Amino acid sequence: MFKCKYSSRCGGCDGAKRTIETELKEKTQYIKDLFSNYDCQIPDCRGEYYPLKYRNKIHLAFGELKGKTIIGFFEEGSSKITDVDDCLLYDKWASVLISILREYISRFKIRPYNKMGYGIIRYAHARCISNKIQLTLVVSTDNFPGRDWLYHKLTEKFSEVSLYLNINRRTDHAVFDKTFKFVKGNKFLNFEMCGVKVSLSPSSFLQVNLSVAEKMYKSAMQMLDINQDTTVVDLYSGIGITSVMFSKSAKQVISIEEVVSAVDNAKFMAKLNDRNNIVHFCGKCEKEIGKLKIDGDAVVFVDPARAGLEKSVIDAIIKFNPRKIVYMSCNPETCVRDIDVITNGSMYKVSEISAWNMFPYTKHIETLVCLQRQV
Repeated sequence: MFKCKYSSRCGGCDGAKRTIETELKEKTQYIKDLFSNYDCQIPDCRGEYYPLKYRNKIHLAFGELKGKTIIGFFEEGSSKITDVDDCLLYDKWASVLISILREYISRFKIRPYNKMGYGIIRYAHARCISNKIQLTLVVSTDNFPGRDWLYHKLTEKFSEVSLYLNINRRTDHAVFDKTFKFVKGNKFLNFEMCGVKVSLSPSSFLQVNLSVAEKMYKSAMQMLDINQDTTVVDLYSGIGITSVMFSKSAKQVISIEEVVSAVDNAKFMAKLNDRNNIVHFCGKCEKEIGKLKIDGDAVVFVDPARAGLEKSVIDAIIKFNPRKIVYMSCNPETCVRDIDVITNGSMYKVSEISAWNMFPYTKHIETLVCLQRQV
């Protein structure tokens, strides 16, 4: 439980009025009820003792109100912007960034983009890890001043800076369009997690809570029970953090991802970590897994988007016949739906379920489910 002067409007921390102990109990019970059809002991939801200031990514919107530029978060279910100076879910880097952006747009008279199509700056998207920041300004044009000033201002406060533009002239509310332009600094945001050297580009996916994510990934490793004779098929592998992590214990890892830029990023990270036992496939999971011919021990790790798995992917996984399937999910409802399909009439049985408080003070929760093939 904590007090935030913006919470009544912002809606980003809808669970702020309850204690973290209450939140963990409620989320634990939610997962137990949701997976009640499975004869499996579910431990208490796992989280951090001090769950504030955990977010490493911020998405800021720009607008105008009575002639004044405002910077902040969209109100829950609305296009209105709550003007903010800080947020308790972020460490001090977020308030420093907001202050710099306010000074920048004032000094160089950068007008916010509006629904009539006028103005320049739409959003600011940033990640900060270990005082290293990657900032992407989402703009309607690259014809505006002050980028050198902004970069040097950022270097005064952050140890490393990566500055990008994303040119977005779309008429919908999408944050990014396809065109990214590198401005200055480091091309990648570089850090380590789970013993993996990570290099992020602006469009890369990364969990916002690294402390919980690291624990969750390590738990997934234990569930998979990888050894030197195991081939791991990593579905929806993104930029390849889990692929590199698995490769250190496995015979080989087959990484399957549909997004071309993510596959390119994953190949770069494999070289960065000196891993030569990862094979990268770019394409839809159900098509690529159907091409695989693997002799010996094999397991599958899946980490899909909120919509969960398509039936064709489930059918392909079952046909592939791995020893274990570990399902990581950011949406427990689609997860249990998919688990029901996997276990219905197949040789797979749920052996372990765990809940993870990746997003404290919100309604969201992550799950790990382990399915084991019955001999």
